[in-house]
Amino acid sequence: MNAIFGQEIKKQNIFFKIDGRIKLISAIMSIAILTTISKEEYLAACLAFYILLLCLTGFPVLNTMRRILLPVLFVGFMSAAVTFANFFSVQQNSSVSGAALFLRAFYAILALSSAIYSMTFREFVYSLWALHVPDTLVNLISFTIRYANILNDELWRMVVARKARGYSGGRNFWHTTSMRVIGRLVAVLFLRAAERSQRVYHAMLSRGYSGDMRLLYTPEKLGIRDFAYGALMTMVPLFFKVAEMGEFSWIMR
Repeated sequence: MNAIFGQEIKKQNIFFKIDGRIKLISAIMSIAILTTISKEEYLAACLAFYILLLCLTGFPVLNTMRRILLPVLFVGFMSAAVTFANFFSVQQNSSVSGAALFLRAFYAILALSSAIYSMTFREFVYSLWALHVPDTLVNLISFTIRYANILNDELWRMVVARKARGYSGGRNFWHTTSMRVIGRLVAVLFLRAAERSQRVYHAMLSRGYSGDMRLLYTPEKLGIRDFAYGALMTMVPLFFKVAEMGEFSWIMR
């Protein structure tokens, strides 16, 4: 969990001091506006602006890029497939290009990831609750994040026990022995996870859990810095959307 969410020591940077509710709302609103933009140059300008904003506010952009490398590569592969399909399609005037699709998805992944990585776990859960996300969904997200490390520990213990019994593995990943062992490992892991979830749930009931959100977190008051960041995050994509609509064409006359 500590590897996912920001720690209190990082609060010296400006981006980490911005309220989590503002960061989530502004990220969602900017993504919603960005999905309506079609021109690649405007999308690239929005992405470049956000990366520059992160750098100026002291956010570790390179570390975040390494974390989101896999989803970005997947989006790049899908965008290349769209470009390839549009190239060989009969109708060459496709409404969505591969480059525009990639830039939109890249911006969405980066905006949400940076907002989440810059918050502590309690701040993230409180931000969801303050934005009136259903309690069931907030509980599901918080439990998934909180007990992901427990599931990882169970898997590691099983791997260590397998090696202690002399397992050396197959010739490669696709070998029959390797696939058989991986299948059994996943099955046993699900069984252990089910047993652990029952124990955790009964322990929570014994401590008075009733499904209601009880957060021991007191947020700071919203200040000018928070509202300025939210307005900047929303107005820049909106400016490029208006420019795409041709509302600023009178300036070029």
